[in-house]
Amino acid sequence: MIPAAPVVAPAPVVYGSIAVRTGGGTRLLVPTVDGRALPALRVRPGPRRLAVRLPSGHWRVRVRAVGLRGARASGVHDVWVLPARAHTAGTSRGRVDRVLQRRVQALSAGAPFVNGIYARNLVTGCGAAVNAGAPFPAASTLKAAILLDAVRRPHGEPAALLDRMIIDSDDVAANQVLGMQGGGDALAGAAGVTATMRAAGMTRSLVRRPYIIDQERIPVDALAQPELYTNYVATPYDLATLMVGLHQASIGRGPVRRMGVGPMVTRREITRRLLSVRDRSKIVAGVPASMPVAHKTGYTTEIKADAGIVYAPRGPIVLSVMGWSNSGASEAFIADVARAVVGRLSGGGACR
Repeated sequence: MIPAAPVVAPAPVVYGSIAVRTGGGTRLLVPTVDGRALPALRVRPGPRRLAVRLPSGHWRVRVRAVGLRGARASGVHDVWVLPARAHTAGTSRGRVDRVLQRRVQALSAGAPFVNGIYARNLVTGCGAAVNAGAPFPAASTLKAAILLDAVRRPHGEPAALLDRMIIDSDDVAANQVLGMQGGGDALAGAAGVTATMRAAGMTRSLVRRPYIIDQERIPVDALAQPELYTNYVATPYDLATLMVGLHQASIGRGPVRRMGVGPMVTRREITRRLLSVRDRSKIVAGVPASMPVAHKTGYTTEIKADAGIVYAPRGPIVLSVMGWSNSGASEAFIADVARAVVGRLSGGGACR
């Protein structure tokens, strides 16, 4: 008997494994990732639903059902696989890891520009921070918040428009989304995004207006360094709070979930896009290639920033780094911080 083709539950982002249904006659399941066969799994007789474990990464996945007289394969699915250990809401009670704290303080002090850092392992709570409550020009990092608002209060934005806003960090696309969110008024859309950020726990972040495509500066009063001449303001801690909230929503927990954004919608509309961001010059540059990173970067001549979740095998790590200077901040600085943070926190364990 030739078995029926297995049915793979379509999901753009999964934690550790994909769900596969088999019919009668299947004796083995053979998963392949990017055309490379993984070890076969034995299947007991009868229809089954199985969890097929896969390595972390971005793969094109096919599953083949093998019976006594032949085999049939599923369709090909484009899947981001995150570590199974990442399926945790994590602790909100951060504790200082003194070894990491000394390291990030040294990196911060050695940088010739104003900067802020926040990092925490979501499983152990261990982490470190420097100047994490200081407001910075947010640049494109808050496009992640615009995306959250568009998913929370959809106004028919085309998927390709949201892709351009997040994956390509396109300012024109972001302004179009703000206009749609405001019912044709981008200022009203910006106010809606700020309200969404407040609901997500971002207490000191603002979206005032659409992005200024011609780079004209509009002054905004500020009481903390650096001086802010921008319509997009965030702190390293606020950006970390946003990224933790989006991660928690992907598993059905946390404040973003309580705002009405469910886990499958989060994975399909938000996490997938954050994992696909093209800019790989900041956090991603300091992280091993085997660790997926869901993040959003921001950059102008003066500002370099990145915030996201590093999906390490022993638990997700939130990391937010912002730098500002009139003469320009450094992408390499963010990569160095990421390298230090992941090197210290990716093994889990207790804070030292």
